[in-house]
Amino acid sequence: IRGPLPPFRVYIVQAGSRLGWRWSWCTANSVDNSCEINWLDPEPSSQSGDYETYIEGLESLQWRVDFYRGYSQPPTLAEYRRLCEEFLRRALP
Repeated sequence: IRGPLPPFRVYIVQAGSRLGWRWSWCTANSVDNSCEINWLDPEPSSQSGDYETYIEGLESLQWRVDFYRGYSQPPTLAEYRRLCEEFLRRALP
């Protein structure tokens, strides 16, 4: 199977005052491939003083969610194989 490595590490993430966690995989020689964030608390109100900081932090975290978009936990082996096949089709000219 050729594609990004499976996400087998759990990382704590923070956007503004909001905390969450997600499955991810990153090495010194690879791109960070992360699952969606599992938030521990609700999104701050758009009227709160922290909302803009939260949105900026969220945007900096979301770019890492590509290969595993839509997954909040690692995919099954069958799902992973399908994702790799789609990834290779997109990568080939």
